[in-house]
Amino acid sequence: MSARLWRLWALVPLLVLVGVVSAFVAGGKSIVSLVGTSPPPADTFQVRRVEFRPGEIRLKLTNPQREALRLSIVTVDDAVVPFDTDGPRTLRRLGSTTVVVPYHWVEDDPIAFGLTAASGVETVHAVAAAVETPAPTGRGFLGYALIGFLVGIVPVALGLAWLPSLRHISGRWLAAFMALTAGLLTFLAFDALNEALTRQAALPPGIGGFGLVVLGVTVSYLGLTWLGDRLSRRSERAAGAVVPGPVLALLVAVGIGLHNLSEGLAIGSSFALGELTLGTFLIVGFMVHNITEGLGIAAPAAEGGGRVGVRRLALLAFIAGFPAMAGTWIGGYLTNDIVGVLFFSIAVGAAAQVVVEVTRYVRRRAPGGLASGHVVGGFLAGITVMWATGLLAG
Repeated sequence: MSARLWRLWALVPLLVLVGVVSAFVAGGKSIVSLVGTSPPPADTFQVRRVEFRPGEIRLKLTNPQREALRLSIVTVDDAVVPFDTDGPRTLRRLGSTTVVVPYHWVEDDPIAFGLTAASGVETVHAVAAAVETPAPTGRGFLGYALIGFLVGIVPVALGLAWLPSLRHISGRWLAAFMALTAGLLTFLAFDALNEALTRQAALPPGIGGFGLVVLGVTVSYLGLTWLGDRLSRRSERAAGAVVPGPVLALLVAVGIGLHNLSEGLAIGSSFALGELTLGTFLIVGFMVHNITEGLGIAAPAAEGGGRVGVRRLALLAFIAGFPAMAGTWIGGYLTNDIVGVLFFSIAVGAAAQVVVEVTRYVRRRAPGGLASGHVVGGFLAGITVMWATGLLAG
């Protein structure tokens, strides 16, 4: 058989698989019925966001099930109210619409909504306190920017101020601080993974939230690997060698920046939902929490003892800290469940990739390698520090 025929033959299994799957989809119900029958759908809507505006309430709904759902009745505190929709009233699978209810709500009062489908099944959603949803304004934009600056750039810059001290310590202690960087990022990776899994669990099943987590982790891990390889080639790194200290510092800054993007999202979302006390608490907690991130960038930057200019330090602080500002804007004005899952998933992959690079660096360059007491102690100290400071942001 010629080479061309062998290539065509490679398509045969795929064509047969398509035929089998098509046949199952067409007549699969008769096969599944031999095992049992599925329960009827719940006929409930998913309330993704509630916005309070003067004299008006907006509810963003999604149909999480396969069958179409039609909205028939809306109640507020058990009273039937008139409503309109900014979109279709009949929602197909994963379809969304915005329900507009003319209603004079009372500030800080609890409020409950009932959304009844055409089948008669009611979805109940309660809000603990009605608070006006902030609209995009120049004042608010500036406020979110200042919050992001305080949470992201300021603490990272303060952590980078430890760089002169790190340049004058012994190789063993520098290895300990490098391991501390790995510990910091390991904690951030697991923290972001927990948040991503929690958020994806609240998504409609049809969206495949866990798949979004895997996609975000994979894309960010591979993307940062590619970036590190390109930067290392510019530094004329030999094949198989570890990345140079300055390149590693940049990768750490990128990984931390992606995590700070998620932190900003959490702060912006809390203010957008009217949880001002929680938002203020998060600001203070993240400020204390993030100063250790600056130390994590300074440790690899100190490798080699060379001089690091003010411009480079400012760039590293900006790369690690500015995403917190962007996150507050996105969380405050463009809150979206899917975006939140992707942000935290991307942070996981980025942190994990940098941990791999730091580990390779410590194994090749540190006195005593990974088994050194300084390295083990530094890694455990990094996790402990992040846990302790994270209590303020929890």
